[in-house]
Formats: sequence, C-alpha cells, structure tokens
Amino acid sequence: MKPEKLPPRPAAPLDDAAPAALAPVPLRARHDGWTPERQVGFIEALAETACVVQAAAAVGLSATAAYNLRRRPEAQAFRLAWDAALDMGVRRLADAALSRAVHGVARPVFYQGEQIGERRYYDERLTQFILRRRDPVRFGDWRDGREAVQHFDGPALILARLLSLAEDSAYMGEDRGTPAPPDPALLAAALGIDPRDLRPDGENYGDDDDY
Repeated sequence: MKPEKLPPRPAAPLDDAAPAALAPVPLRARHDGWTPERQVGFIEALAETACVVQAAAAVGLSATAAYNLRRRPEAQAFRLAWDAALDMGVRRLADAALSRAVHGVARPVFYQGEQIGERRYYDERLTQFILRRRDPVRFGDWRDGREAVQHFDGPALILARLLSLAEDSAYMGEDRGTPAPPDPALLAAALGIDPRDLRPDGENYGDDDDY
C-alpha cells in the first residue's frame, strides 16, 4: 500500500515577534517619506542602475534623503543592502566591459558630412586588461597567478539576503519612523560570517546585557 501523500504544511503566520530579515530602517510613519516599500524599492533600483540619484528618483525621493537615511545609526541593514546592490552594479559593469571587448563598439563613418556606414572598434587595451585579470596564470605576471575564489552568483545571493534583512528591519521599525537594528545572528548568517566577528571585543552574542 502506497503511503498517503500529505499536503504541504502552510507557512507560519508572520507576527511582530518574528526575527528581522532586509531590515528597513524604522522611521516615523509618513506617506511621503522612507516607507518600507520605498526602502526596498530603492535597493532594487540601485542594484539595477548602480546610481544613487536614479534609484532615489525611482521611489520619488532625493539622493540627499537616501544618504541621510543611510547615515542613521540604526540603518545598518539598509547600509549593507546598499553596498551589496552596488556590488551587483560592479558585476554589471564588468559584464558590459567584457561584451565590448568581445563584440567591439560600433562607430559611425561619415563622408562629406553624411553617415555612410559604421566601423566596429575593438579596444585591445581593454581586452588585455580583462585577460590579465580573468586568467592571470596564462596572460598575467606569474606573481599575479592567484585570484579570489567566489561563487558565480555570490553577489546576487548576498544582495538577496541583505535585501530581506533590510526589509524586515524597515517593517519592524515602521511605527517609530526609523529602521530597527537587525538581529545579529541573522546579520551574520546573511554575510556568511561568525556572529562573534561582528563584536569589536570578540565576545559571544549570548550575553543580552552587553547587546
């Protein structure tokens, strides 16, 4: 007799006591301010554009307001998500540079003031730079034959974790109008480090009196 398949267990309901995950910065509730939705939208736009001005404009606020939010002491998760979003922007820049090196850049050709065609230009210096960095053993100096090992999707995974952390922080502090500090254990897990590394004195987080 085949065992009966059980339906999947429904997700546990969220409650105010749940640990924080992107921890949006808790701010005084204002419909025209940094609501949790705007904080999350800003980080997502920043990952796409790598431009603070454009990301802030995408959520209807200014870059100055974004930097003011970033510098708040309780906005640690927001700052980390911001940095992770810029890391994604650097990855997009690297992909664009690689594409230009492989496919070249079209430049118009003019004759007597009119465009008669285009010529594809290949930047050999860019190609050499990419080869030295991507494969230093074969194309770089032998002393540069080491490079850091990172999961291919590492930046995207880190961004997803920190965005979730910042979102939770924003919602946890929504009533106060400023993001709630992220849970140290969740923050350490998102960064893939030992929670004790977040403490300047190296003590454990278990001592509630010290944290």
